[in-house]
Amino acid sequence: MIQRKFKDIVGRRYESVLKEYSEFLLTEEEMLIPEVQSILIPLDLFVHDIPDEAIDVLSTYNATISLAYITDARVIELLEQALDHASTEEFRAKKEEYGRELLERTAAKLKGHGITTQTRMFVGHKGDDVVRMAKNYDLVALCRRYADGEATDVSISPTVLRICQRVATPALIY
Repeated sequence: MIQRKFKDIVGRRYESVLKEYSEFLLTEEEMLIPEVQSILIPLDLFVHDIPDEAIDVLSTYNATISLAYITDARVIELLEQALDHASTEEFRAKKEEYGRELLERTAAKLKGHGITTQTRMFVGHKGDDVVRMAKNYDLVALCRRYADGEATDVSISPTVLRICQRVATPALIY
């Protein structure tokens, strides 16, 4: 674009203009459309459902989708400090039950659209674990409410923004 638009206009300053505006231009690598064969979708208590519109986009990739339900380790640590062991284990068991149900429901919905899925569930650090796992996937799909609570506005969770800033993998926010 710069070469076509400014080469004759800026003359000798062309190289400096190119350098100054290079961050706004796509490189040859970035212009290639990457092949997406694997997609990571992290789930938690605040991700209730994947909307049909997002599923339509994800289904165009013909990729395997890995669903990961992550219970926040910090919450478990705080509960262990504040409550007795039995209460903490009861909370963890209820979280795991909800996680299994969400994984099964979401996997069934995706399979209904002809999408191959894998599921996993663990206790961890939501943002850090997603960034770590994203290295093994071609795309990360994040619900805008992931790790945010029951926000009523249409804003994006701070955790989702941090994940997008830290991953090298392309991210889709739904």
